[in-house]
Amino acid sequence: MSKKSKLTQAQREQIVEMYKSGMKQKAIAEKMGCTIPNVSYLVKKDRERARTDEKRRRINPKAGGIPKKYPTDPIAFRIGKIIEVESDIQFASDEKVIHTLGSLHKLHLSLHDELRTFVEAQQENVGSNADELRIQIVDAIQALPPILKKQVMEELLADNSNVVRFKSS
Repeated sequence: MSKKSKLTQAQREQIVEMYKSGMKQKAIAEKMGCTIPNVSYLVKKDRERARTDEKRRRINPKAGGIPKKYPTDPIAFRIGKIIEVESDIQFASDEKVIHTLGSLHKLHLSLHDELRTFVEAQQENVGSNADELRIQIVDAIQALPPILKKQVMEELLADNSNVVRFKSS
């Protein structure tokens, strides 16, 4: 291999595989037409990548990769994102990547606040029956400024074709 030619990605992968199969670095360098330091560098990079992947798996065993489909439930989605961010915070802390910790912590807090809001909203609506919802709607209309209240009432009373009536239980 001449000094200016570079190894292709396939050749790099082949070098790593030959080393993993037990071949010596000198023999690999001679066979692939590159230098021993090149082989050593590629082997070292492969080890580092494997170590990083292993650390990520230990920190968050559920994070085996990007999920194929995100949950449509906003609560489940945010729980998953909080777990991912916790994993990233732990990884950044372990690897001493301090410049990203601040933004990761802010993101974590933001997701936590959103999750709490969704959970509270869901709990408020869980026990609602038709009568409770009617009361909430009337209270909301009564709380409007007089001009808006008048417009809403006119709209509700003007055309009943788009109104669905609930039967009282």
